[in-house]
Order: sequence, then C-alpha cells, then structure tokens
Amino acid sequence: MKKNLHFVLALMLGLATTVSAQDWSVDSRTRVNSTEDATSTDQRVRTAVDFGGDAVSAHVELNSTATLGSVANQDFSLDVREAYATTNVMDFASVTAGRMALNFGSGRILGDNDWVNGKGNTWDGFLFGINNDFADLHIGYSATDMVDMYDASMMYANISKDMGAMAFNLLYVDRSEDVSGSESTAMGLDATYEMDNGAVLSLGYYTADDGNHEMDLTSLGVSYAVNDDLSIHAGYDMYGEHGFYLATGSFGDMYGSGMEYSTFEDFEGTDMSFGGSYAMGDFMIGATMHTISSEDETIDYSVTDLSLGYSLSDNSSLSMNYASSDRSGDDVNKTWISLNIGF
Repeated sequence: MKKNLHFVLALMLGLATTVSAQDWSVDSRTRVNSTEDATSTDQRVRTAVDFGGDAVSAHVELNSTATLGSVANQDFSLDVREAYATTNVMDFASVTAGRMALNFGSGRILGDNDWVNGKGNTWDGFLFGINNDFADLHIGYSATDMVDMYDASMMYANISKDMGAMAFNLLYVDRSEDVSGSESTAMGLDATYEMDNGAVLSLGYYTADDGNHEMDLTSLGVSYAVNDDLSIHAGYDMYGEHGFYLATGSFGDMYGSGMEYSTFEDFEGTDMSFGGSYAMGDFMIGATMHTISSEDETIDYSVTDLSLGYSLSDNSSLSMNYASSDRSGDDVNKTWISLNIGF
C-alpha cells in the first residue's frame, strides 16, 4: 500500500509540472521560547504554489524549520508538507490524491496542528467529496506519513450541513492497528446556532476509544459581534474521566497559543476561556485567557494569549503573538512573529 501512495505522490508532482503556476504564498514564523532556565528561537518557513484550474488543480507546499543560532545539522529540516492533485468529476464531486493536511469541524479529531514548528499532521491518501444542496460529504482513506510513530491506515467520513441560522458537522474516524497493536475509533459533532441578536452559540461533543480507554469532551461556546470592529467570545470545555487528547487533532483557533495541550490526556477537569478582538482599520488586536483546573485539584493554572496583526494587502499580513502560562508555578513564555505573503 505504501508503494501505491508513493506512486500517487509522484504522479501528482508530475502533473504539477505540466500546468502553469497561478498562486504563490510564503508563510514565515519566528518563535522565541523562554523559560526561567533557557531561551531558544525557532524558525519555520512554508512555501506553497497552486497550479491548474477548475477541472484539474494541484497544490505543493514545502516546510523548512531551523533552530536559530545552532550549528548542528539536525536542527534544520526540509519536508514536503503537502503535495496533492484534485480533479472535478462532472461538477458533482471531486477526487483528491496525495499528501494532505486535513481539517474537519473544530479540528479536535482531525486537524493539521499548526502550532507545532514542523509540518504538523499530514496524511497520504485519497479524499472523495460530494457537494450538493442537501449536505457536503467527504470520504477518505489515508496512512500517516509519520512512519516512525505510527504504522496505521485510517478511514474517515465527514458530513456537514448549513441550514441558515444553524449548521452542523459530523465526523467519524476508524484507524486500523498501529505499532502498539491497538485499534481506535473517534467521533465528533459540532453545531452552531446564530440567534436573532447576532450571538452565535456553539456545541461540540467528541468521543474516542484508543484501545485502552474511552475519552470524551463536551465543549460549549458563545461569540458576539458588538459592532463591525469589536467581537467577544467565551468557552467552557468539560473533559471526561480519561480526558480527551488525540495526536491526530488540534485545539483550534480558541487555543491559539497551543501551550500545554498534552495536559488534556488522562485529564478530568475543565478549561474556561474568554476573550475578544478589536479591528482598527488594517490593525487588529486580540486577547484570550484560559483557566484550566482538574477535578482532583492537582492541576490549576492559566494561559494568556495576546495577538497583534496588520494587513499589508489583500493577501499579505504580519502578526505578533505572545503566550504565557503559569503551570506548576513556573512562568513559560512564547513570542512569535508571523509574515504571510501571497502572490
């Protein structure tokens, strides 16, 4: 099966050389990680290009990472993060093959995990999509490209529906045996409802069985646009007896700092958050605060995430983020600057 996937990647790259390039983008992020004992600086650069048109298109993205100030060769890496081709089937469906970063629903079960300095979560496989008036349906098969960590295939199905004020997304994932001999299944339901006053309510329920124990998470949230410039949001996540943590997922936009996400494995407790953002022309400022606590009171800490952004043009932007955590009484700070340029 791996040989077939390698053939698909080679075929996709061959297709990309036969059509003209249309869109380029470069995303650069420099992140400083600071603790009481040490400071390190990581650099990540992603370069992407899109080819083709409505009938056949291709996407290739390279990911390079380095630890600034280090002379060790192992501190630099260059990977193919994404390389896939998509074809339109009679305006009824689409077929995508290659290496993809998948994001469905909130991303808690299948997400690209953009927080990490490397290429995040990507999968080699196929994705079949049907778009119609009733619902959007995606069915896929893939194998992870993290061969040193996993050796498993995965089948997944996602259905989403927008019904005016209400929308929902349902995802089901079935993974075959991995290197530990365990099979796993996961399901996630996301729903939103826009009230007459403009407030948007959200509900998420996620469950997974990793072969050792069952995990579950219930997420409640609300967001409200006070005016065209100011918006506020709040959330409350409730973790079951064995918590909820999947290496295939991410914590989405509401947890932009990405800090301490591994805490939620075998974690029974809550994460309460609130924040807002304000736009001033091309400038945007935002802040989100999290309070994380466990039922047995062994975990009790907070995370603060601040952001400042500036729109350089319609397809280019510059942003700076600062995140701070006081877990275990030790302050851990991270600062990163991101530059995105599109052509």
